[in-house]
Amino acid sequence: MTALLLLGASALLHAGWNLLVKRSGTDDVLYVWLYGVLAVPVAVVLLLVVGPGPAWWAALVSTTLHTGYAIALQRAYAGANLSVVYPVSRGAAPVLVLAVSAPVVGVPGAWELAGIALVVGGLALMSGPVRPGSRPGAAVLAGLGVAAFITAYTLWDAFAVTRLDVEPLPYLALSSLAQGVLLTAVVLPRRAGIPQAVRTHWRGALAITFLVPAAYGLVLVALEHATPAVVAAGRSLNVVFAVLLGIWLLHEPRTPRTLAGAAVIVAGALALAAGT
Repeated sequence: MTALLLLGASALLHAGWNLLVKRSGTDDVLYVWLYGVLAVPVAVVLLLVVGPGPAWWAALVSTTLHTGYAIALQRAYAGANLSVVYPVSRGAAPVLVLAVSAPVVGVPGAWELAGIALVVGGLALMSGPVRPGSRPGAAVLAGLGVAAFITAYTLWDAFAVTRLDVEPLPYLALSSLAQGVLLTAVVLPRRAGIPQAVRTHWRGALAITFLVPAAYGLVLVALEHATPAVVAAGRSLNVVFAVLLGIWLLHEPRTPRTLAGAAVIVAGALALAAGT
């Protein structure tokens, strides 16, 4: 139950910063760079207070995986419908995590397997039809590419927290600092566009600066209370919050399919709670 509460809070924060990204009206990597760089001063202060902690190098590996995820997500959304990429990536990730981690941590119990199955089924319901003229195969492949990165960083961060005994706060701070540096190197060839990006998006980016590490920090703590497969599936709760925020704040259409999918995901989360 502890893991579910942590993941529920994380999902709400995650949906919140995705809402801000959606409202920004841009898919430019400069926006990702902006909220990444704004997080650097906070990360530096935290590191000065708590230090890098043991196995600090593990955070640098995490940085590479999370940055790869951000870039893959950016490219996926540039060429495919969000309503396909997002559910596919979030639905496929727990399946991939389960497949990869099962030989090491063991197959989850019956309740956990039922919860994962319900979450994946709910996400499939919420995928909805692809927009006319798009290529569904390409969109699904893009979503699977994003899911691969989600799987990689979930498994690595779980290994760091459970086997290397890293502390979530310094681990997250060092990863944020390194990501700011790495993203700066990525956008340097486009530095002429930085002033415009700052003037246009600094408010939303500043809010995301705090929401992103807070949301993922809760995930790192949840990894201390549940297996990686359960955490990956439980994180799909953010889809439910995203749908509710979209209906309430963005006035997106309410369809029986999306509402049914949200209900199935909630049922899956309850099954996961019963198993943990």
